[in-house]
Amino acid sequence: MRYLAALSLTAACAAPPMGLGTGARTPAAVGHNVIEGRTGMAAASGRQAFQADVSARFQVARVFAMESGIAVTRVQQAGADGDQVNLTGGFPYLRPRFQVDRVSLAIALAGLGMGGGGGGIIGGIADAQLGYGTAAWSVYVGAYAQSFEIVSESPIDTSARQVRLGGEYAWAMGASRFGVAVELYRQREALRNGDDQADTDGFAGGVKLSITSPEFR
Repeated sequence: MRYLAALSLTAACAAPPMGLGTGARTPAAVGHNVIEGRTGMAAASGRQAFQADVSARFQVARVFAMESGIAVTRVQQAGADGDQVNLTGGFPYLRPRFQVDRVSLAIALAGLGMGGGGGGIIGGIADAQLGYGTAAWSVYVGAYAQSFEIVSESPIDTSARQVRLGGEYAWAMGASRFGVAVELYRQREALRNGDDQADTDGFAGGVKLSITSPEFR
C-alpha cells in the first residue's frame, strides 16, 4: 500500500474538513474575550478526518467580534485504485463575526500564492457560518469551498465543497466551559498526487470536543 503525505508551513493543501473556528456561541459583553481549543473526528465511507483547532475571540463591539486561530488536519481516504491517500495540513485564519442579538454570521477568506524554480503553490478558501446561540449553546449551518495546487515534477492538487449542519452545548466548569458539538456534512472532495487520485461525494458525521477559557478583558 502506498501513502501520500502533503505538508505545508503556512497554508494547507486541504481546508479543515470540519470547518473553521467555533459555533455561534458568544461572550457576554463587549470587551469580554475567550481562548478556545477544539479537537474532532469525522467519518464517512472510506474516509476519516481528524482536526485540532485553537483560536482567540475578541468581542470588539456589541455587533462585531474577531476570531484568530489555526487549524491542523489529517485526512485518510481510500484512493481510486484501492490504496490509501493521507494528507496533513495546517491553516491559520482570521474570521470576523457579525452579530445581531443571538444571531451571528462569521465569514473567513484566505489565500496563498508563491513560486520559483519551476514550482510553486497557489490556493484559497472561503468559509461562512450562520448561527443562533448563547454563551452555553448554539445551532448553525455553514459551508466552505477551497482549492490548492502545488506545481512540481509531481503536481499535487485538492479541491473541496462542503455544507454542514451542527449543534453544540458547553457545560460550565467554574469559569471555563467544556463543549460537545455534533455535525453533519455534505462533502465533495478531490485529492490528486501525480497518478494517485482519491475522490469523495457523500455524507459524513463528526463530533468535536472543546475547552473554552474564562472570559478576560
